Amino acid sequence: MSMRVTDNYLSSILVGDLNRSLSGLLKAQQQASTLRRVNSFADDPRAVSSIQRYNQLIAMNDQYRNNVSRSRIMVDATDTALQTISEVLADVRVIAMRESSALATDETMGTSTVEVDNEVNRLMDVLNTTVEGSYLFGGMQTSQPPFVRSGDTVIYQGDDRVMQSRTGPNSLLPVNIPGKVFMGDQSSSLGGGKDLAPRMVGTTSLDDLDLGAGWEPGYIQITDGADNTWTVDLSGAMTVDDVLNAINTETGGAVTASIAPDGSSFQFDGTGPLTVTDTGDTNTATSLGINAESDGDTLTGRDVRPRALGTTNLADIDALAGNLPLGAIQVDWQGSSYTVDLSGAATLGDIETLFEAAVPGMDLQVKDSALMVVGGAPENFQITNADGTNTATLLGIEGTGTPVRLFGIMDDLKAALKAGDQDAVRSTMTELQSLEDMVSRQMILNGGRQSDLDWADQVLMERDERLRSNLSLESDADAAQVATDLSRANSIYQASLTVTSQMFQYNLIQFLR
Repeated sequence: MSMRVTDNYLSSILVGDLNRSLSGLLKAQQQASTLRRVNSFADDPRAVSSIQRYNQLIAMNDQYRNNVSRSRIMVDATDTALQTISEVLADVRVIAMRESSALATDETMGTSTVEVDNEVNRLMDVLNTTVEGSYLFGGMQTSQPPFVRSGDTVIYQGDDRVMQSRTGPNSLLPVNIPGKVFMGDQSSSLGGGKDLAPRMVGTTSLDDLDLGAGWEPGYIQITDGADNTWTVDLSGAMTVDDVLNAINTETGGAVTASIAPDGSSFQFDGTGPLTVTDTGDTNTATSLGINAESDGDTLTGRDVRPRALGTTNLADIDALAGNLPLGAIQVDWQGSSYTVDLSGAATLGDIETLFEAAVPGMDLQVKDSALMVVGGAPENFQITNADGTNTATLLGIEGTGTPVRLFGIMDDLKAALKAGDQDAVRSTMTELQSLEDMVSRQMILNGGRQSDLDWADQVLMERDERLRSNLSLESDADAAQVATDLSRANSIYQASLTVTSQMFQYNLIQFLR
């Protein structure tokens, strides 16, 4: 039985085959142009869900990296602000140190009051810093200035909450420092009311002079009333005795150098008036406190006593002369009273040891040639004399310890400067030092955050590379394979065109033959 294939059926087969060849060619061309293996759901339904999941993970990872970038801006701005605050506090402490010295006058104190006002304004500017329109030190209250003036008082109107930045699927990093930490919620402190710098002696190192500021080696020039001039080389001096011996040797006894009776400065005796000046490119005479001119036969330099250290003997401290051995003090702290017997102390370090052993949670430190008591909590404490020796008063630690206050201590310093009260000026240095220590801790904390953000960014970069690599395995095409498939699809399509054109050349006459 014969079967006849109709032209209609034959044409449908040929056209269908031609369309399939064209579809294969178009698919190969699309893969070649995009270099992607999966360009539609139909290409690989199984791989589509994986591709969508990887795209979502990559998008989330990009958001985490954006968070890290924005957080880094805030943390870097915080670091800059903290450095400025530290500089301001250091400048103010220098003012307090200067105005509590023998060089202070009513005129310099008036000028220093203006300087402190300027530093307060500088602090206000720094603490109201904005980053991308948000206030840096306001906690979560970022839309308004955190520090504002209310009369003569600066108040904080932010909160104590810390902003957290999402830097990974399961990680949050803090990025700000609430301004409340500067308002006195870290620790309490007291002290610094007495200058405990020791007397200068012959063996005192020149590097320890001027409360640790040291000196500048070089030459000095001495002139007396008989028009004699001597240039003295002090570049090799190490101790106070070295300076005295060099001067006495060079002048041949015409000018006698010695330590002033109170042990605070150098003294020169000779035919007056006596003049001591710097010579050459150094400030040797100035650094030793002897760059001056006398009215008579005696020239007394300024106070350049060495700094007080834990090893300083109490017997060498002029402020304690005639009051040794020390007695006892009483500390009222966190609902308890402690009596500290200091009668066995021979050095400032002994006082530290005895105090800290008797009062838990408190530290006693030697700061700027004064004693400072620091409580480990922001609570008031009281230190009083426990006997008739007035030991707490002598050591400059009698009174009430209060939390450190950034703007409050500035107000106290200005009040002390206006009143010309040098003891009150000196007492502010303790709290200023505590504030500097607190700012240093915040800088360390912020530095740790910078390191954490660097680490998080590195982790996210590596994660991004892994995700994109996995996505590529699912969606990207092999270039060599695509070229081969494109060539084959093109050949198949060309063959289909050839076969189709040849088949449709048959006509009825050819068929009848």
